Amino acid sequence: MSTMTNPQPDEEAVRPESAAASPESVATKPEFAATNLESTAASLEKTAASLEKTETSLETTATSLETTETSLETTATKPESTADRPGSATAKRRKALRKLLWFALSVLAFVLVYFGLEAYMDYGARVTLAITLAVIVLWVLEPIPFSMTAVLVLFLLPISGAVSTDLILSGFASPAIFLIVAGMMIASGVEQTPLGKRLAYQLLYWFGEKKGGVLAGIILVPQVMAFFIPAAAVRTAMLLPIVFSITSILGVKAGDVRGKKLMMGVVIGCGISGTAVLPAALGNVITVDLINTYLQTHVTYTDWLVLALPMWLIMIPASWWVLYRSFPVKEPMPSGLKEKMKELIAELGPVSSREKRLMGILAGVCVLWALEGVHGWPPVIPALIGAVLMAWPGIKVADWEKILDVKFAPLVMLGVTLSLGRALYETGVTGYLSKWMESDLTLYLFSNPALAVLTVAVLTQLIHKVTSNVSTAVIATVPVVMALAAHSPDSPALLLAFVAGLTSLYGFILVVETIPGVMVHGTGWVTQQDFFVPGFWLTLVTTGLTFLMALTWWKWLGYY
Repeated sequence: MSTMTNPQPDEEAVRPESAAASPESVATKPEFAATNLESTAASLEKTAASLEKTETSLETTATSLETTETSLETTATKPESTADRPGSATAKRRKALRKLLWFALSVLAFVLVYFGLEAYMDYGARVTLAITLAVIVLWVLEPIPFSMTAVLVLFLLPISGAVSTDLILSGFASPAIFLIVAGMMIASGVEQTPLGKRLAYQLLYWFGEKKGGVLAGIILVPQVMAFFIPAAAVRTAMLLPIVFSITSILGVKAGDVRGKKLMMGVVIGCGISGTAVLPAALGNVITVDLINTYLQTHVTYTDWLVLALPMWLIMIPASWWVLYRSFPVKEPMPSGLKEKMKELIAELGPVSSREKRLMGILAGVCVLWALEGVHGWPPVIPALIGAVLMAWPGIKVADWEKILDVKFAPLVMLGVTLSLGRALYETGVTGYLSKWMESDLTLYLFSNPALAVLTVAVLTQLIHKVTSNVSTAVIATVPVVMALAAHSPDSPALLLAFVAGLTSLYGFILVVETIPGVMVHGTGWVTQQDFFVPGFWLTLVTTGLTFLMALTWWKWLGYY
């Protein structure tokens, strides 16, 4: 500011007259000028600050407008992005419409059969077949739970007058129902002890650090479990947590090829584990009940074991080889797994007296099953004895209340399936179907036992792809196969029914064909596409093995 006021005195100095005339003015003028200039500068600074504030305000306003515009765009697009969410109103409407469509298809199946076959079948057979097909549509499409669909059968058939109430409830009096109940009770007792984990850890300890050993161990575990845990779903539920711990140890994540291979090992291992052990698969139990009902014979635990054992023993390494080749990946030799399994076994401690008692009970049940031809007891009796002994005072290895906590839905499904099979037989539906399917081609195919076995295996695989559920596949194939075999004197009806029931277990291509497939798919580690390649080859393997058994083992046993 001083540089701005310095010229003023010099200017007054060149005008002496004016300065002399007004000495006070000369003295005060510089002060006034300086004050005036300072005030002007301050005003300019305020103006500049005001302009800066205005500019900032404009920028803030512009930003606010951009934010508002973005918000409006988001609001405009939000309904589109949330429309397909599972919980959205649109998704719910689509789901409801889809269910209505499935119900409509079920009703259509009933109408087509009931009115379309009016001239060819009597009332009882026609209604039974129409309701059966309508129910199969609901089981396949599943707009309601399987067990709810099963309950529909319990009142629709009696109301229609096609069958009596006693007949439709007869399936629940079958020993097969109580065999599954006893099997669930035994499985519950085993789950209350560390025996199942100890077995799995020990097998993985032996095989874990060998080439393909982890996959081999995963496949072998359910095979051993099948003897004392008669439920594929329970075996799968027990094995999955162990496999997850293995993947964690090996550093395998979801989406990795190695992870897919191990998870498919669970699917296939649990799927084939019911092959030779009669109570180990629901399909086996239904098949035996249908055989005993239609053919008036008695298939024992040992009969089934002898028939299926060679095929089971071949399927185990064949499944390992197919899975190992279907998911090729350069994987290092597993390190640390054996040590980890050793640690887990150590955490369980030495085999307790409780586990020893449990192993004794399980061994006794298996021995009694094998000696059915000697003592004459059906498999349900030893199973019930074993379940009781597990909680018996002085022997107790499990809590009785927990043993009794069995799932009711599978029992409803099984009871209705058995009753439906008997209804198809009693009303004559199977007789009508066999007559319609009788032709020169079918007579030729069923005239040669080995060729008939191959035909039934292929037919069952095709039907299984449509019916998906194992129980439904059995009820859709076994009665028809036995009826067709009745028209050819050279056809081994019992063997063909056995082949149809056994083939129903081998659903490898689609997720929904088996319970283990559905459970493993639900983990998110595998997709439907992961099933196609191994499933295709395993289907060919099982079909080829079935034909080979017909040419050799079953012929040597004298079944034809």
